[in-house]
Amino acid sequence: MKGHIRKRGSKWAFVVDIGKDPVTGKRKQKWFSGYRTKREAEKAMAEKIAEISRGDYVEPARTPLRDLMIEWLELNIKHRTSIKTHDLYRYLIHNFIIPHLGEIPLDKLSPIQIQKFYNKLLDMNKKHGGGKISPTTVRKVHTVLRAALEWGVKMKMLPSNVAKRVDPPKEKRMTVNVWTQEDASAFLEVSKGHRLYPLFYVALSTGMRIGELLGLKWEDIDWEREVIRVRRTLGRTSAGYILKEQPKTSSSRRSIYITTNTINVLKKHRRKQLQELLRLGITSPEFVFLNSRGKFFDVTPIHVEFRKLIKQAGVPNIRFHDLRHTHATFLLQEGIHPKIVSERLGHKNVSITLDIYSHVIPSMQKEAAKAFQSFENTLSE
Repeated sequence: MKGHIRKRGSKWAFVVDIGKDPVTGKRKQKWFSGYRTKREAEKAMAEKIAEISRGDYVEPARTPLRDLMIEWLELNIKHRTSIKTHDLYRYLIHNFIIPHLGEIPLDKLSPIQIQKFYNKLLDMNKKHGGGKISPTTVRKVHTVLRAALEWGVKMKMLPSNVAKRVDPPKEKRMTVNVWTQEDASAFLEVSKGHRLYPLFYVALSTGMRIGELLGLKWEDIDWEREVIRVRRTLGRTSAGYILKEQPKTSSSRRSIYITTNTINVLKKHRRKQLQELLRLGITSPEFVFLNSRGKFFDVTPIHVEFRKLIKQAGVPNIRFHDLRHTHATFLLQEGIHPKIVSERLGHKNVSITLDIYSHVIPSMQKEAAKAFQSFENTLSE
């Protein structure tokens, strides 16, 4: 197999035979250009000829990126991941990737185009509610785009994954908003009597995620040992509500010891729930937190009521998920070992806990110094 080198303007280029056209049966040649020197072009030509001889050469398809993304989602993701993951990938593809890069042919897609795309996203305001698109979201877009292009390489649709040459934005250190103990007490006092009070109380006293709380069954509560067993999570997807059992080996599948007060709140809630649902003919509700119709709660009304009660209590505005962070912060401030806090939260390892709650570490360091001071006071000078 031979090639030919020639100079085009100020750059060098070469042409090689890449095989027969599957439609016409005629030999096909392809030019590769943009080399600064003749020697650079000669080296690239030798490598390309070797690649073709090995059968590794793939001519990039001229189909638009949009088609690849949709095919990847349908053929590779739909039946290999959870519905929730499929929904997330579809959202990122149709709301970010296709509108900005979808019409670019695969053989024209370049690293610089992808890099400019990421920068553009970071400069954009969100369509709803204002604010910027976070680096975390852009990193998720990068993960999806890179995975789809890698699949395209395996399917012989393009020779290489150009997204591998692009650096996504660095993820900013996670900041959490938490209440003080006074804030938490004020909120719980205002929310007493509200039908969601038990949900808020258990969230604050256990650090459970909202999906774990909504998936909690009465059978998961060990009244005598005062333990809640986290076994599943409830999430809403395009297919409706999905209960996902936590895998046995997952750190998310765990047992959380609770206080006697939490037990009392749950027992009182159970009595009220039985009275309320008995009118609907439901004599033995399976789940701990249900709406007045005996159905799964939609998270939107929960967030709405949460914000209303925050306003009434006059405490700092935080997200429902920040009740989890508040729980962890309380424990760390009380000197509970981070490993125990990590296990209660269901983190994969303690380093995640330490990274998220690094804001608590300075005060812990101060207490550690005070503790050593007590030892030093016993030493003779």
